[in-house]
Amino acid sequence: MNTFGVLFKCLPCFGFVGFGLYFLLTGLVPAWREKGWRDWKLYDTDQPRDSNSWLVQLGFAKPTKPIAEGDFDEKSGILFYSVVGTFF
Repeated sequence: MNTFGVLFKCLPCFGFVGFGLYFLLTGLVPAWREKGWRDWKLYDTDQPRDSNSWLVQLGFAKPTKPIAEGDFDEKSGILFYSVVGTFF
């Protein structure tokens, strides 16, 4: 077994660890948070279409609109990001 084979097999784990670190840092370090980090949207479809999608731009599909949206309060946002980061 060579180094490339081992790294290739560990790639999914590295991805999960990366997402977990991102969520933990966003929840725990205020300087890491981007503008709009507490925004959330709920769609009634499995795959929402963005307005920048080529299907939408060519007129073959309409952009999916959220059925609910809002902002977490500060404490709920920190708790959500921390729990998701710990899970990953």
